[in-house]
This record gives sequence, C-alpha cells and structure tokens, in this order.
Amino acid sequence: MAVHKQVSLFAYLLVLGMLLFVSAMEHADAKACTKECGNLGYGICPRSEGSPENPICTNCCAGYKGCNYYSANGTFICEGESDPKKPKVCPLNCDPHIAYSKCPRSGGNTLIYPTGCTTCCTGYKGCYYFGKDGKFVCEGESIEPKACTLECDSRVAYMTCPSSGLAKIYQVCVNCCTAGEGCKLYGHDGSLICTGEPQSYISTT
Repeated sequence: MAVHKQVSLFAYLLVLGMLLFVSAMEHADAKACTKECGNLGYGICPRSEGSPENPICTNCCAGYKGCNYYSANGTFICEGESDPKKPKVCPLNCDPHIAYSKCPRSGGNTLIYPTGCTTCCTGYKGCYYFGKDGKFVCEGESIEPKACTLECDSRVAYMTCPSSGLAKIYQVCVNCCTAGEGCKLYGHDGSLICTGEPQSYISTT
C-alpha cells in the first residue's frame, strides 16, 4: 500500500511538472503586444447566456452567428443570424420560445465597455471591437484565458494524461477547468467526467 501511494505521488508530481512546463511554453508563445493603450469604443464577445429558469430576451435575427438558441425544455430553436462585424436591422421583440443560448464562449461579459487600454492585439479572439463612432475596427488577436477556481473536484477518483501514458494518477487535486490538455478525469465508478481542454487559465481564488 505504501509503495502504491509513493508511485501515485511520484506520477502526480511528474504530470504536474509537465503541465507547468506546457503552461510556461504557452505563455512563451503568447502573442507579443505593445503596452500602449488603444482608442476603442466598445467590444462584443458573443457568449452563452440565459437558462430555463432565467430566460434571455432576444430573437433569431438579433442572436449572434455561431450561437445556438434553445427553448426552456432544451429544444433547438435556431442559430443566430446577426454578425457583430456587420450588424443587421432586427426587431427588438423577445421571442417567447427562446430561453438560453449556447456559444463557443461562456462566462464573462458579452458587452465590453469601457475597453480601457485594450487594443486589437490584446483583445480576445472571437471578440469584436468597435470605434467610438460605432464602426467595426477589428477582431481580437489574443487567446482569452479561462477563469478557473482551484478547488478540488470531489467526484474525481483519478486521472490519466498523455504525458503519463495509461497510468492512473490518484490523490490529485484538480477539476475540469484546471485539467491539462488531453487529461481525462474519472469518477469513483470509473466513468469519464471530462477531458482537459487546450487553453491556459487564470485563478479566480
């Protein structure tokens, strides 16, 4: 039993070291932007919004392209038709059938105002930035880090990572947000909980 714990701890430390190395490489490869401030008016980052209990007010025309809209019971209604870069004239009514949206991005604010020192270089990919005259200026060029808590997910019994082969790593404090790219988290019954995504993160604790 003592040998098993030592192996598990060693494997965990090895994987942790690999994750820190990968994270450092990601930051090293991060886009180099100047520190000067931009003169942008506002930004739009289409994100998942609403829920069956807290529905959003929108319609298929005003919904963002790339986002899918659903009813309270999960029925697909439509894909958004509005391109932030080329906004179209849409009615302002709330479609009573739409309760929430699912977009490639989640968490954070959809409208960024004021933009502070944000420039096209430091702005996030998938977010659209406009001048103070309301005209489209650019899409962001930097990768947005995920905001993750550092809490341990009690559902996780062990994990496996590409760097550790098929070895099961026990006694690990991790969650689906902080899991490294390709790492798989498993529950106590052996079922897969989630797989880590290729994205850097920032702590919210």
